[in-house]
This record gives sequence, structure tokens and C-alpha cells, in this order.
Amino acid sequence: MLRLSTTLSLLSLASLSPHHPRRLVRLRALAPAASSSPSARSLCLLEWGKVCRAVASFAGTAHGREATEKQLWGVEDVSYERSRRLLQETEAAVRLLGTSGGSFDFSGLDTVTVEAAIQCVSGGSVIKGQEAMAVVSLMLFVESLQVTIRAAMRQDEESHNLLMPLTETILEAVVNKSLVKSIQDIIDDDGSVKDTASPELRRYREQVQSLESRLCQLMDRLIRNSDSEASLSEVSIVNGRCCIKVTGDKSLSFDGLLLSSGSDAGSMIEPIVAVPLNDELQGARALVARAELDALSKLTDKILLELDNIQILLQETITLDKVTARAKYSIAYDGTLPDLYLPKFEHETVNTATDWPVSATSSAQLPKKPWKVFIPNAFHPLLLQQHQENLRRIKKDVASATAEIRRRRIYGQDIAEEDQLASDLDSMKNRVSKLERNHPIPVDFMIGEETTVLVITGPNTGGKTISLKTVGLASLMAKIGLYILASEPVKIPWFDAVYADIGDEQSLTQSLSTFSGHLKQIGAIRAQSTSQSLVLLDEVGAGTNPLEGAALGMSLLESFAEAGSFLTLATTHHGELKTLKYSNDSFENACVEFDEENLKPTFRILWGIPGRSNAINIAERLGLPLDIIESARHLLGTAGAEINALIMDMEKFKQEYDEQLQQAQHYLIPGSFIITWKWRRRMLWITLLLSGKESQE
Repeated sequence: MLRLSTTLSLLSLASLSPHHPRRLVRLRALAPAASSSPSARSLCLLEWGKVCRAVASFAGTAHGREATEKQLWGVEDVSYERSRRLLQETEAAVRLLGTSGGSFDFSGLDTVTVEAAIQCVSGGSVIKGQEAMAVVSLMLFVESLQVTIRAAMRQDEESHNLLMPLTETILEAVVNKSLVKSIQDIIDDDGSVKDTASPELRRYREQVQSLESRLCQLMDRLIRNSDSEASLSEVSIVNGRCCIKVTGDKSLSFDGLLLSSGSDAGSMIEPIVAVPLNDELQGARALVARAELDALSKLTDKILLELDNIQILLQETITLDKVTARAKYSIAYDGTLPDLYLPKFEHETVNTATDWPVSATSSAQLPKKPWKVFIPNAFHPLLLQQHQENLRRIKKDVASATAEIRRRRIYGQDIAEEDQLASDLDSMKNRVSKLERNHPIPVDFMIGEETTVLVITGPNTGGKTISLKTVGLASLMAKIGLYILASEPVKIPWFDAVYADIGDEQSLTQSLSTFSGHLKQIGAIRAQSTSQSLVLLDEVGAGTNPLEGAALGMSLLESFAEAGSFLTLATTHHGELKTLKYSNDSFENACVEFDEENLKPTFRILWGIPGRSNAINIAERLGLPLDIIESARHLLGTAGAEINALIMDMEKFKQEYDEQLQQAQHYLIPGSFIITWKWRRRMLWITLLLSGKESQE
């Protein structure tokens, strides 16, 4: 049974405070430097830090946000067992959010002030009123949480078993209602000490009010009785003493003490007759301050007795805020709970059977084929986040513009400007429609159990790199306890590390070219990757002579297939790498689809199909002279043209299969099985023919 930690040292609490002097330095240290280990640099290349900040933004407290980001950055050190517990925590929080609604809003808690209260009391100082009220808010919030959690657990046995590991500690926490009442009896909502805190305080405050009233009457009388030609201003307070502000130069009708003067501000004069009352008022105020301090001191002693419990409540609240942030993020982007498995190796054969049951939350079932990775309709989290934020922002602008037009019509204001607002509103609505149509395109990842290296080919800007980043981020998200932004069901292995070599960055500090920089990173990845690692290589073999680059790329991928990572995904423009599938069963091909009619990529991945060259066909559609086109095709050779023709047939058959399968599933007719078998038989024949053609080359 999972039991969360219930201890939090004052030192660790101090380090969580956003006002702590070392906080900025510590937060910068969360992100690994580019020159650090290959896995740490890979996190930067995958933009993991942006995902961490996006998830942390769903936490309601300052401590929760920092704790969430810190936990996510620690993804490299998370074990398989820990990953499973994190996913169970997130699933439990999703269940709680579904049953409790707004009861899990942590934004009203001031954990920074609660931390200050703990430090103040533990250090022997007297607690402030606002700090005491922050402690009350924490205790009342925990009490409300306990009621909500118990109600959710009573729904059914499954909910009870799911929620207990996450909430056991906070349910066992004792909220001292007597202390809450004591604080509320003494401290007002604004943090001030109530008159009812003690009889002495009430008496001294009444004395202060009486003296202030007498002083006001005296000052008012002096102003009325003074020479009308003298420029007397209002009654003012200087250092707690009541005086009269004089701006004229003529003599006054009363004697007084000059407290301050200035050419612009005038002179502050304390009338002699007001000096005794001011002295008495100062003394009464000192008595009030002493009585307030006595009341706060007694309250501090009571809080000190409950300090350990308050400390536990704060830590458990931060922990729950952290888990809830993961759940809220997963819900906001419609994520799916993944089936995370730990691969077992028996006689060099991968066995993906897991020792953890698939959650009942996922109603969809995996196809019967043994999959190493199965992620249908996977979204890149940062692209999806950017799209939703843009859509939310423009919809907010539409709502504001609509309200402004309605307000102007009600009050009949500036009809001409209203026409301009209406035009702007139409423009914004068009932008909303355009954004809704241009939704990010998801990618299917369906990698068979026997595949160790996947080679993805296709045109530039076709989505190859985004696809690599998507599967890399999905792996990290599942490992750290986040839902994957994809459709059900999702099956993904637990990777001990995700290594990536993506982009065209040059290492200027080490005087490395783009090609040398890639080789250095890949070499480090090859040295550190294990049989449980995920390796992502973008444009492998690029940046040098094509023939040498292709040979080097083939050698590298074969090395990873033989004794490298558990799974390697590589993108390339080298056609030679596509042939590895036909000599090594560990390889599989995929390509990004290209729409030749509109001359643009569709951002869809076609699995099991090698990419083909589109350059000559594109050139022909763009109107390049036919003699140049024919010469290019002649130079390419008939074998290459036949291969491209076969690949075109495969793409066509694949599209026909998808359309017919969807139609068959829609009408639920048995013919879908016939279609599937026919398509597979034709694909097998084309693959064999393609293999023979390439071997002849």
C-alpha cells in the first residue's frame, strides 16, 4: 500500500518558498545544461522544460508549482515501480476531480504565508495575524478535502482501492478545530486582532477612540476660531501626533510647535493645547500594541503545540496539489492513461507481458497483434497547448468585443466606432473558424513487437521531426506519471532513458561543425544507451557526402539494432537506409505522406511503406521543361522509377484499405475481414517484389 511521506523539514520548506533568496538559482539548476550528459541534453532538445512548465501551471499554490516542475525534471531517475505509482496517483486524482468538481481548487491557499508562520513560531517569534489566518485557511481546506475524499471513496470498492494510497495520509491528519476556533476568536479575516481578544485590548482601544475624538474636536475649534485671512488647511497626522497644516504667511491665533515645514507642503504645527492630548494618545496606542502582542503571544503558544501537525498538513497539501496538477493537465488536453510495461528479455526475445493489470479506466482494447508501441492519434503536447491557448485567447477577444458592442448599443454611444468594432468582430470570428479548422494533426504510432529500428523517410516539413519529438515526449510523460495525449488504448514501454539527436545545432565552444556535433552526440548516445532505452535520431547520416553519410547511417542503425537500444527511431533522406528492412527483420519502414495534387505534406505517417522520392514529380507539376524532366528520369534509371511506382501502388492500396476498413467498421459487415486479408496479401506481394528489385540494384 502506498503511503506518502509525512515529514517536511523546515529547511526543505524554506527552499520551496518563492521569496527564498536561493530560489532563482535553484530553478535555473533544474534545467540541465546543454553540455551535460546525453540524456540531459536530449531533454533540452525535446523541449521537456516547456512541458514541465505547462504541467506546473495547473498547480494552485506557489509551492505546488515549484514541486511539480522539480519532480518532472527528475524523470531520468524514476524507476519502473515509481512510474507505476505515479500513474496510479494521477489516475486517482483524475477520479477525484471527476467526482468533486471545484473542491480541489488549491489556488486559495497561501502556502508561502503558512511556511512563514511555521518558521516564525519555530524560531521563537510571535506570529502575525495574517500568518495565523493562513494557517486557519490551510486547516479548513484540509477538513473540506477529507469530506470530499471520503464521499468519493464511498461510491464503490474500486474507488476506495484506487484513492486510498494517494489520500491515506491526509485522511489520517487531524485538524484541531479548537485551535481553528481560538485563532478565529482572536484574529479577524483581514489579519487584525479583534477587540474581543482581551478585555484590556477593548478598554485601551476605546480610550484611543475617545482621545482621537477629543483631538478632532479641538482641532476643528482652533481652525474655526482662527483669523479668516490665514490659510489653514486640513488636520494632519505627523508621527502619530495630531497637528494643523498651515500654508499662509500670516500669524495664527494659537501658539504651537513647528513639527515640519516646506515651501510647497506648508508648515505642520502642533497646537500647544493639543500637546497633552497627543501625549496621552501616544501612550494609549502603546497600550493597545502591548495588548495585541500579548494576545498574539498566547496564540503563538497554542500554535506551537500543533506545529508538527500543521507542517504535515502543509506538506501533504503541496503533494496533493502536485498530483492534482498532473491530473488537471491530463484532463485539460484529453489524455489517455497508458498501459506502461517493463520489457522482459528471454533468450533475446522481447516479452512485453506486464505484471501490472491494465486500468479499468481504459475501456478500449488493443488489437491482437503484439505491439511494442501502440499510440493512436498522438498529439505533440506543445503544439496542442499552443493551439488551445491561441483559440482560447481569440475567443476571449470575441467575447470582449461582443460585450462592448452590446454596451454601446444600450447607451447609444459612438455609432460610427461601433461599425469598426463590428468589422473587427467579424475578423476575429473568422480567425476562430480558421483556428478550429487548422487543428494539430495527430500521428499514429503502431510499432510491432519484433521491430527494433524504425526508419522514417519523407519530404522536409512533412512532420518527421515532430513525430520523433511526439513519441519521445510521450515516453517521458508516461514515465513521470502523466497521461499521454492520444486516443485509447495506449501501450508504451518504460524506458530507462530517452536519447535524442535532433536539430542542426553547432557546438561553437568546441569548434565542431554540424556533422561533427551530431557524431559526437550519437557516439555518446551509443555508449550510454541500454537495452531499455529509446533512441531518436533525426536525419541520420546527413551533413556530409551522401554516399558516405548513407553508409555511416546504415552502420549506425545496424549497431543499434544488434546491441543498442530497446527501440530506435530514425528519420533520413538516404534511400539506402530503406533497404535495411529486407535484410534484417529488426527493421521497419515508415514514411510521411505527401499530397502530390496540392504539393504539400499531409503530416500523416504511413506504416510499413518506405518513402519515395517526389522531387521529379513535383518539378513536373511546377512546370519545369519536359526535356529536363525526361533527362532526370533517364539519369535516375528504370529501376528507381519502378521502385517509386511500386511504392506509389503500396500507398494507394494503403489508402484504399483505410477507407474500406472504416466503411466496413461503420456498417459492421463481415466483409471487413475479407478486405483486410486481400489488402495484406497484395501488400505482401508488392513487398517481395520491391525486395527483389532493390537486391538487383
